[in-house]
Amino acid sequence: MRNSAFVAFVFLLLSALALAPANAQERRAIITGLVTDPAHAILQGASVELQPTGKKAVTDNTGQFSISDVPAGTYTLAISFVGMAPYIKEITVAGGQVTHVEPEMQVASASESVTVTAEQSLAEAEAINRERTAENIVQVMTADTITSLPNANVADAIGRLPGVSLERDEGEGKYVQIRGTQPYYNNVTIDGVNVPAPESGVRQIKLDTIGSDLVESVEVNKTLLANMDADGIGGSVNIRTKTAGDQPLISLSGLGGYTPIQNGRTMDQFGGTISKRFGKDKRLGILFGGSYDYNGRGIDDLEPAPYVTNVPCPTSAGNSCGSPDNTSPLYGTYGTEDIRLYTYDRTRYGFSGAVDYRLGDNSSIFVRGLYSHFNNFGDKWVITPTINSFTTSPLQGGTDGGMSYSTDLRRPIDVIGSLVAGGQHNFQSSTINWNISISRSAEDQHGYGGAQFLPPSDSSLNAVQFAVNRSDPYRPQFIVQNGVNIYDPTQYQLQQFDIDHSYSPQVNLQAGADYTKQYNWNGHSGALQIGGKIRNAHKFSNDDDITYNANTPASLPLSMFPLQETVTNYYNGTYRPPPAIKFNSIESIYNSNPSAFTVDPIQTLVNNVGGDYDLVERIGAGYIMNVISFGRFRLNTGVRFESTTENVFAPVLSQDGQGNFLGISTLTKNFTYVNVLPSAALSINLASNSVLRLSYGRGIARPQFGDLAPNLALTIASETPGFNTGNTSSLGNPNLKATFSNNYDVLFEQYLKPLGLFTTGFFYKDIRDPYAVYQTQNVMYPGFPESFIQDQPINAGSAYVWGWEIAYQQRFSFLPGVLAGLGFSGNYAWTTSATFGLPGRSDHPPLMRQAPNNWNLGPTYARGKLTVTMGLTYNGASIYAYQYQDGAPLGLTGPLGDNYLYSHLQVDAQGSYRLPKGFKVIVSGENLTNEVFGFYNGSGIWPVQREYYNRTIAAGIRWNSLER
Repeated sequence: MRNSAFVAFVFLLLSALALAPANAQERRAIITGLVTDPAHAILQGASVELQPTGKKAVTDNTGQFSISDVPAGTYTLAISFVGMAPYIKEITVAGGQVTHVEPEMQVASASESVTVTAEQSLAEAEAINRERTAENIVQVMTADTITSLPNANVADAIGRLPGVSLERDEGEGKYVQIRGTQPYYNNVTIDGVNVPAPESGVRQIKLDTIGSDLVESVEVNKTLLANMDADGIGGSVNIRTKTAGDQPLISLSGLGGYTPIQNGRTMDQFGGTISKRFGKDKRLGILFGGSYDYNGRGIDDLEPAPYVTNVPCPTSAGNSCGSPDNTSPLYGTYGTEDIRLYTYDRTRYGFSGAVDYRLGDNSSIFVRGLYSHFNNFGDKWVITPTINSFTTSPLQGGTDGGMSYSTDLRRPIDVIGSLVAGGQHNFQSSTINWNISISRSAEDQHGYGGAQFLPPSDSSLNAVQFAVNRSDPYRPQFIVQNGVNIYDPTQYQLQQFDIDHSYSPQVNLQAGADYTKQYNWNGHSGALQIGGKIRNAHKFSNDDDITYNANTPASLPLSMFPLQETVTNYYNGTYRPPPAIKFNSIESIYNSNPSAFTVDPIQTLVNNVGGDYDLVERIGAGYIMNVISFGRFRLNTGVRFESTTENVFAPVLSQDGQGNFLGISTLTKNFTYVNVLPSAALSINLASNSVLRLSYGRGIARPQFGDLAPNLALTIASETPGFNTGNTSSLGNPNLKATFSNNYDVLFEQYLKPLGLFTTGFFYKDIRDPYAVYQTQNVMYPGFPESFIQDQPINAGSAYVWGWEIAYQQRFSFLPGVLAGLGFSGNYAWTTSATFGLPGRSDHPPLMRQAPNNWNLGPTYARGKLTVTMGLTYNGASIYAYQYQDGAPLGLTGPLGDNYLYSHLQVDAQGSYRLPKGFKVIVSGENLTNEVFGFYNGSGIWPVQREYYNRTIAAGIRWNSLER
């Protein structure tokens, strides 16, 4: 396979070089230019065409364009930009010379335009023009649009684009999911360069690490071309950093906010950017920006554990028993639940910078960098009532119920850094692009600790009788029946605690180059591009997690530890919060008297071996791509070859049949595979403002780093005997194969006057060897008396996902009077999918993370100095993990059904008012409806997590030197 792919690539490369025209010795000209608006702001995404040759170009992020391979003569230069009047000028070029022009676009007539020089309108116009001039299907969101709503991080912003949903964490977007595919199926780059994930074991980028103020724009590529990395089955997100514009710029911002949860939490945000071009011809551009934000999050969280029992359900209980199956004596209930309180202090800061130098009118070099640092610090307190036996009904526990208490200190630090240098060099009939880069991400656990408290054997907390109240199925409650005070801190004793100082970094080294040859074939303008890339990634995880057992738990009651805070109105008064002790007081006792504790050798061994691995991945890629225009048709075809080599090393725990640990063995796995990835994209200009796009491309998703390691990681949730209180395990799979998909797209685009866009289209993805996390209940391991819920990554046989997307964006400046300030953007995506070949089940469940319905609504009003924007984002429910198996009690929608993410509807709003001298007042509201986040099994009436964050209100000032 490797040899045949290499031979095919060499043949295509030689064929491409043979296409050089016979008259290559003729001296050709180059036309370069800088396109701006009347305020001298650069226009990115403007379409440039040289008539009658048909040669086309698009302005880049500095407003520059270049057209090479131009014979001497006189031509018409035509430039279009949605929202601006067309620019048409006759120019004469001489052979072997560079002709430089600087067109200044003018605003169209009042009936056909909006004031695109206004901040928000210019952002929308730029995004529309970049989408229009792209070779593939792409959606764009620029910085001004990102900051027009209270988007805490980059993920929050991306989630407002068509066909994109989010996995959220602690009230913010975390992972991006595109077109019904899980985060792992999507690629993330910064300035076109792959960046590693900070978290251990995964490929998907934790985008809450990057603050929204650091970026110039985000692009979601829905289809792949041969010159793009292939790892983007769902899509590929490119984060573009800021670069110096043609005018000097200083911008500053500061906001503060408040969240009415847990006695009040605060937030603040600061940012700034400075840029300038230097020299007589402004050849040198320098930009530096930074941002800082702190978000004090509070979380009220309930995590019940759905359970199936064979205790009869009396008819008098009615629907409070759930939905009994008349053919079976099994009924759904809850055996335990966690009542959890979280306090988070999330601090992000980052820097971005860019230096570029124009070597001439036809050549430039650049260096761009981004660094983002995220302290995701939090504290967790949990009180857990447990029913160990049911008596007269599935809602009535016996007198052997138990209690436990735990607390965690979470101190992960995530960092992402990227540095890329490159250049573009235009010659008479060709262009060379190159780049080299280094990127690094890491997650460092700065004392991630946990402590468990249990009652002594003679405590009344071991003889609690609970009844389950399911009158509100989304908030099941455990009601004490025999008067025991389950919140008595003297009845809980410290059993053990652990401190985790694990570290997992990844470093990517990458280099790439491409060569583009302009040509004419029978009067049709075309370009042939060949290129290649090599990337070396090194990722490892080094766990350092020690568990300590208390020698005399009776001397360490919960009551001796001081409270960190006392929370009121927890969960709107429905539940009583757990006591929130200071975790560092446990550490202080250990530091002052270490002899009071003994290292637990078995649990420490499990902690440290379960996540260790060392992996080196090398990817080499080469491609050939051709684009040619035939009147209204533009055809892009290509093929890409990617070779992947994995070298995996991991320690493995060995056990005998009695559960004794025999020691550690090592496993090393090396393998190489090659993927051939064709692509084709056809765009048809149906009319001057209508385009039909047809696309095919093949993408891949390589196995997760941590999943390739054959580790067994165990997490003990509680030591309470009896009912399984949530012990979990994860088992690696070194035999995982890469997933690949054939992707088909049809999209219609209609560009609207004065400024707007309507799109609608279908997509279909044929997926082979899809990735799945298979969850198995009641797994037993030697030496452990309680069962575990085991997760293991597998390849299912095949899957498909297809769907329909529609988006509409319009400025209504043609309306009379005050109505002229109205605007609207909205999108809707419907998807459906099926997976085949999951072990243990005969049905065909949807793909994980595929939600049938996702939509966004964004009404706006901009009139005079006032701008108001709303954002409504809805993500439908989707499978988070497979766990159902054929014959499971109470079926697919019962307590043992698949694990789902709840649907999520978030409402945000922001208003701004322009003051003199470039100042602007900002007021915003985030999560105004206090939307729930969580998971359920089978159907929504079997929740396993429901948490709330409340709303955040913020206000502040922004200043921009260009807005005077």
